[in-house]
Amino acid sequence: MGDIATILLSNFGIRGKAIKQWGYFFCKTERGHYKIYKTSDSHQVIRQRYELLEKLAASGFSNTDRIVLSTQGMTYVQLGRETYVMSKYIEGRELNLDCLEDVVLATESLAQFHIAARGLNCALSQSFSNTLSLLDVFAKDTAFLAKMAKQVNNNSRLLDFDVMFVKNISHYINKATESQELLKKTDYAALHTTALEEGHICHNALKEENLPITNDMCYLVNFKDAVIDTQITDLASFLRRYARRSNKTIPLKKLMDVYDRINPLPNHASQIIHAQLVHPWQFIKIVQEYYSKKRGWAPAALMGRIQSVLEEQERYHQYIENIK
Repeated sequence: MGDIATILLSNFGIRGKAIKQWGYFFCKTERGHYKIYKTSDSHQVIRQRYELLEKLAASGFSNTDRIVLSTQGMTYVQLGRETYVMSKYIEGRELNLDCLEDVVLATESLAQFHIAARGLNCALSQSFSNTLSLLDVFAKDTAFLAKMAKQVNNNSRLLDFDVMFVKNISHYINKATESQELLKKTDYAALHTTALEEGHICHNALKEENLPITNDMCYLVNFKDAVIDTQITDLASFLRRYARRSNKTIPLKKLMDVYDRINPLPNHASQIIHAQLVHPWQFIKIVQEYYSKKRGWAPAALMGRIQSVLEEQERYHQYIENIK
């Protein structure tokens, strides 16, 4: 706690009290509420994120957890081997995907963010650049599923997960192939090229906890995964999360209309989004985790997750068809 007090008083020139929370310190100060957290990010990455958030604010979108500069003008404070960052603390609650008002607010905020998050300077664009297009990702994922199907089918000793994988793999290879073919029929490739050239930023991690609601406003926080990419993929990612995790009471077309009224959608928007929704992201992620057997591997938990995906798939695909 002494180190945190030092950060507040000496390094940020702010008087206040730091209260330890899970993963960060909540700071009540004379200037408002902030959070201080330890990070493993490089100093350069922190600086780039600071510049991005400042650029967004200058472009009219200030609903973010902007980073606070130290009294020395630094975006971080180094205490021994530990790097600390102070950012604006966003009061409020986590986005509720089952609440119509919340989801509309989030969609509106995403549209406003995307308008502000364009035309970054060249250096910043290179920092967040994502040269791998969805067409490349879809092709890679399809090849991965085909490879794993061959490997598992050649295994004479199949565990429960393997049996479930073999039983369903043809369906998901078809879905991965379908998403590829759908995307090829759109002008996505041209949009991706334009996004790279002009510097269009995507948040790229639109989880409920990164879209807090406060005072009838939706904020975007945690830009750690921000990337230059076609912004419609960001919208599609948000709609896919809604389709997977909500009660599905809002037609996806309605949410697209909410977005379009603020930030007009490009040609082929419905087709591009539909291709992303068809692609079996969750199934692929679970399969990769299971067969990679990385640290923290938990086969029982992964078995439960893949069962949930399989049980939901028919309802999910029926729901996303309304976006066509």
